[in-house]
Amino acid sequence: MERHYFAEELKKERRLVWNLIHEIDYKNQQLSEMERKYDETTATLRGLVDGLIAKINSKDSMLLDWELKYNTTVRRLMDENAKLQDEFVEELKKVKSENIKLKCKLGQRTKELEECKSQSDLERRTLINEMEVLKENLPRQNLVEVDKTSSAQVAALRKELEEKSEALLDLESRYNCLTVKQILTNQELQDARKESINGLKDMLNSRTTLGVKRMGEINQNAFEVACSLKFPNEDWQEISAKLCSSWEQNVQDPKWHPFKRIPFRGNLQEIVDEDDEKLKELRNEYGEAAFEAVTTALMEMNEYNASGRYAVPEIWNLKERRRASMKEIIQYIIKQLKTQKRKRKLT
Repeated sequence: MERHYFAEELKKERRLVWNLIHEIDYKNQQLSEMERKYDETTATLRGLVDGLIAKINSKDSMLLDWELKYNTTVRRLMDENAKLQDEFVEELKKVKSENIKLKCKLGQRTKELEECKSQSDLERRTLINEMEVLKENLPRQNLVEVDKTSSAQVAALRKELEEKSEALLDLESRYNCLTVKQILTNQELQDARKESINGLKDMLNSRTTLGVKRMGEINQNAFEVACSLKFPNEDWQEISAKLCSSWEQNVQDPKWHPFKRIPFRGNLQEIVDEDDEKLKELRNEYGEAAFEAVTTALMEMNEYNASGRYAVPEIWNLKERRRASMKEIIQYIIKQLKTQKRKRKLT
């Protein structure tokens, strides 16, 4: 019985061992298959990664080349811009200097011309008076001799007068030439100012010393303050925008001309007529600030673009609230050029 029992147990153990060996072989086969798939996947991924790395390196190389070309182009453009700015400043200085010289010459020639005219008129009147006195004081029998002498003097004076007339014509011709040169020089300065406005309008802002102001444009802040006080419980911003737009149309209207002329230092000066009905109504309804905003826009429009009746840009000294001079504009451009040069040196 015991042997039989042990034999059965041995068979069970052998079957268990055989099952375990079979299961181990199956697990080994699965493990080998998994290792094979892992190796294949790893090889595929390694190929993809190597390809991506190669592409990235290629892109990096292209980006470096592009960056190098970009920096080279930027430096070249900045150098060309600096050169053009230097040439512009030098040319502007020459034009300004020539304009000053032409003004001085023009003033001198004008003075000489006026003096020459006055002297010629005075000499002519003196000669006529002397001849009349001689004719009245001398006896009749000496009139023939006096006439001969007077004729010789008149001929000499006529010759002198013709010479002075020729000199006068020469002075007038020179005066006209200087006037034309002055007009051309002023036109060049105006063109330079327009180019300065076009070139600086993107660089200037409220934080810089100079700024671009639209002459003839109404300051909307004055209307916003007036409407916020007059309509506190309504949409005063919309009311202000509509009111300001309406008054801008009035300012641009060529049929509306609320100006009058008053004598000032021997000349007639045109100023805003404060008794105009529209302006009086504006002052009564919305106060002094809105009135000042409209009258200022009217004066600017009348000065800068009376024929076109639309706002035009102008470089403005924001600190002193006035039109910037060409000297200030040139100084600002030179300052910006020096700043750019320092930045280029640092980079």
